[in-house]
Amino acid sequence: MSTTLVLAVDDEPALLKITERTLQRGGYAVLTFDDPRDALAEMVEGLRPDVIVSDIHMPVIDGYEFYRKVRDLPELRAVPFLFLTALEDRASMRKGMALGADDYLTKPFRAEELLDAVEVRLRRIAELRRPLEGVVAVTGFGHPRVHRDGERLDWESLKALELLFYLLEHRGGATTFEVAEALWPGKTESKASSSFHTTLYRLRKVMGGEIVESANRRYYLQDKFTIEYDVDQYRALAKRARDSRIASDYRAAVERYSGHFLTGMNGTWLEDARAALQAEHLALLHAAAEAAREQGDLDATTALYQRMTEHEPFSELAWEGLAASWEARGERHRAAEARERFERLMTEA
Repeated sequence: MSTTLVLAVDDEPALLKITERTLQRGGYAVLTFDDPRDALAEMVEGLRPDVIVSDIHMPVIDGYEFYRKVRDLPELRAVPFLFLTALEDRASMRKGMALGADDYLTKPFRAEELLDAVEVRLRRIAELRRPLEGVVAVTGFGHPRVHRDGERLDWESLKALELLFYLLEHRGGATTFEVAEALWPGKTESKASSSFHTTLYRLRKVMGGEIVESANRRYYLQDKFTIEYDVDQYRALAKRARDSRIASDYRAAVERYSGHFLTGMNGTWLEDARAALQAEHLALLHAAAEAAREQGDLDATTALYQRMTEHEPFSELAWEGLAASWEARGERHRAAEARERFERLMTEA
């Protein structure tokens, strides 16, 4: 008997028996319930089916309510769910799919239809659970990009891409509410939760593995996967430079910052993260310029203060540092030009 467990729910004993026998002939282990409340009680206690097949029209709790209660269990939100409905009941079909069900079959169904539907859904879940392979490089500076083994990944959903970066920037994990507040501000709790789980599914689909895990109601990037994230690399290089004050370390950190964070993407959390990185880099450039000045390297000092003015055109510290470096090199006219340029910027702002 297969270790793949299918849970079937139907209040009609004859149809439930047909479903059970069909699935067993297909090689699946099957648990049947004629009352969805009993099935829910078992799942709350820890039962974890691989697929759920449920009738829609049942007394006390119908298939829709059963579906909602199953999806309320975090461990079962990704389990394939198939609805059974009467041939003429197209409204039920539409409602079931709108809720998020994976598929539906009309009764009476052929054995092959049921087995094919279950097999297809299991195959898709297996693809999502496939271990992440290859070298994954994530670029957050400039326009966002993700590559696996040198090949750029395509994103049908920009929200899925944004979710990846949110989790990269929150390695301590985040709750559904925290993610929803950042990515879908203003949505109701239920709609935000639905958007989150749909986006999480899309993220897993693109990345090709269980890249996100959940524990204690928080979601994390799996630490068993190696992701080369340029922003993490920059932060590590910046820390080493601040600690060592060696020119080559400063150069390595400065060059790693290749554009503002996630250019072209918008959102409050993104703006906050972008502003923090810009401020951090401005401070790093200043420290690098001052270290170069102390070491008597006026060319490097000038170049670093020039980069400061390009990075943050309204920084008085940057323009004054640039002017002072030109004066130290005996080029007073360039120092005057730098100060005049800053004054014009402030006047035009």
